[in-house]
Amino acid sequence: MSILFRQAASAMLVSLLLLVAQPGLADDWIRPGEETFKIGLGAFLPAFNSSLQINNSTLNLGDNIDLENDLGLDKEETVFWASGMWRFAANHRLSVSYFQFSRNAVATALRDITIDEETFPAGATLRTSFKFQSVPITYHYSFIKSAQHELAGTFGLHWNTIDIDVNGDAFVGGGGSVDGRARAEAEAPLPLFGVSYFYHSSKQWTSGIHGEVFALDLNDSIVSFSGTLFNVRASTEYWLYNNVGVGFALNWFSMDVDVEDSDWQGSIDYEYIGPQVYANVRF
Repeated sequence: MSILFRQAASAMLVSLLLLVAQPGLADDWIRPGEETFKIGLGAFLPAFNSSLQINNSTLNLGDNIDLENDLGLDKEETVFWASGMWRFAANHRLSVSYFQFSRNAVATALRDITIDEETFPAGATLRTSFKFQSVPITYHYSFIKSAQHELAGTFGLHWNTIDIDVNGDAFVGGGGSVDGRARAEAEAPLPLFGVSYFYHSSKQWTSGIHGEVFALDLNDSIVSFSGTLFNVRASTEYWLYNNVGVGFALNWFSMDVDVEDSDWQGSIDYEYIGPQVYANVRF
């Protein structure tokens, strides 16, 4: 278990104890689906499978790079995760969540690799920094809402920011060395349509699933994306007290898009799956 995960778990426990210690938390139990605000805080432990291509202006074709196998990025990571929900009317909700993956690695190139305007020869030392920040913002409209069931259609933006920086150096004949750097970034504010369903088996237990999909071509003067994105999250939550609960979720995300941006010409194939453990507060 990583240090970050232990720290997140400790913070969740301390926050939970502080909230439970406050007076009045057990008064007037909030019925499932009747909360106005809900905040979640916890840890996310995904496993990755990702690749990308960054074309150059000369050859107009970069190599397809496996981030884990070619660049040595970790296949797993533990990160901080946060979410919030506002039910501003009985059948209307807004939700937002946030997390950022920041992976760094040093690896030896096993083959010649072309990234953007740079070609790194086999044997070069590659120092890679890769950041993926995700801020999904979603509107939910409940078509069905009862004491036990809530079925909603969703629409939102999955705002992803992607940044990769590769520095490489290699020794050449005569004892000299060559250095190179490739960097690209892109913002992907992709609209997603989906559906969510939550089942309240009791006043303390809630389970649900939320699935979203993007499969469009976006073309304008600023950025162009074409491809698909899928995001599926299954969760279960248990309310220990009126305002305080704990939750567990499994999140699968897959994005396969072509990019035509001023800072990135190429493609991204990014997939992760992993559990989330978190504490909830509701009002």
